[in-house]
Amino acid sequence: MESMIPVNFLDKAERTFNDLGSNVQVRSNSYSRFYNTEGRLVKKSDIAKVQNAGCITLFTLSDNAINITVHPANRSIVFERAKSIFKEAQVVEIDMQS
Repeated sequence: MESMIPVNFLDKAERTFNDLGSNVQVRSNSYSRFYNTEGRLVKKSDIAKVQNAGCITLFTLSDNAINITVHPANRSIVFERAKSIFKEAQVVEIDMQS
């Protein structure tokens, strides 16, 4: 059964990341984006790497990871937003099509 809610609504970059200055509120799954939950609060300076490989992953300086699941059609938009928010982080793209 197909969802009545368009994936473009659930995967909006604005619903995934809420830039609060030195911190960012991250909603990593469609449930948290739909219900507009608090998500996870992270310091921008704590994110060492932003990776796009099947899902978008934020890696912290302490080697923790936050996986952000989005529909494949919207992954590049959310990834671009992550790169613009976490400007100091290393950017890694892994081609999952090969």
